[in-house]
Amino acid sequence: MPRRKPITKLGVFGKYDQNPEQAVENYFESKFNNRFYTNVPGWDVARNGFELKGIHTDRDYMEITREQNRMRERSQRQATTNWRRLQQTTNLLQHMRAEFVELNDFLKDCEMKENNALDTVKREKEKHVQYGQKITQLEGDIEKLDNFVIQYEATIAAFEPFEKVMEQTIAESKTYDNMEDLIQRCDSLLLAQVEISAVEQQKILEIEEIRQNLFKATKTALHIITGLNNDLSELLTQYVAAKEEGLRWEKSVTVVKSYMVESEASVNCLLDAINHVYILLRKRRGAVPKAPRGDVETQLDHIKEEIEILHEVRKLAA
Repeated sequence: MPRRKPITKLGVFGKYDQNPEQAVENYFESKFNNRFYTNVPGWDVARNGFELKGIHTDRDYMEITREQNRMRERSQRQATTNWRRLQQTTNLLQHMRAEFVELNDFLKDCEMKENNALDTVKREKEKHVQYGQKITQLEGDIEKLDNFVIQYEATIAAFEPFEKVMEQTIAESKTYDNMEDLIQRCDSLLLAQVEISAVEQQKILEIEEIRQNLFKATKTALHIITGLNNDLSELLTQYVAAKEEGLRWEKSVTVVKSYMVESEASVNCLLDAINHVYILLRKRRGAVPKAPRGDVETQLDHIKEEIEILHEVRKLAA
């Protein structure tokens, strides 16, 4: 018989059977009766649709959730491990820093000791070189002393007859008491001779210096005299030239003076003539001359006026 009641209901993840225990019976019953029942696919058959996508999505979600939890636990374990490693690294870093500081101090001490050692080695080498030089110098001095001893012994052997002569002199003379007194007298004489020689050399040098000074003074005086002679010659030449120039100027001045005298005489004559004409014209008018002799402009103005009047009179007479 056909079904009238729904055998499935809608759930969260799609449709599912209401009575699973009857669904199996109905499934097999409908499987054998193809006339009145509709064959539906089995519950375990994969179907394309939202239900299947929801199932797959739920499975993926569950898997991702499990993976996320697993990763979270792993990350927590890893964080714990990292924190423990960080603590170990920090402790190791502090330990290494302390060891570095200690090693650095040790290296500085070693460097300071090395520098001190190098300085000490350098000083010792310098001392060694100095000692070597001193030893070489001492060996040379010893060799010189050996040669001096040999020469001294030879000198003693050479001067032994003189010693005998000095002893004989002391024995025969009453002036000297012993050998030392004789040697002191001889040294005094030698020193006096040396002093006399030194004074003699000094006096010779002073005389030479005086001679050089006299030579320089004579040479300087000669130069001065020569210069004065040259200056005197130049002055004599300048005097002769000045004298000739003076004579030429004197001639020029004489000519100028004579010309000035002649000019002055002409001017005086002219002034006298002007004054005389002025006086005549004033007397002609019956007036007294007012302008003095030196006031030429006034006189000439008056003469000009009189001449103009005379020209007018001549014109009127004509």
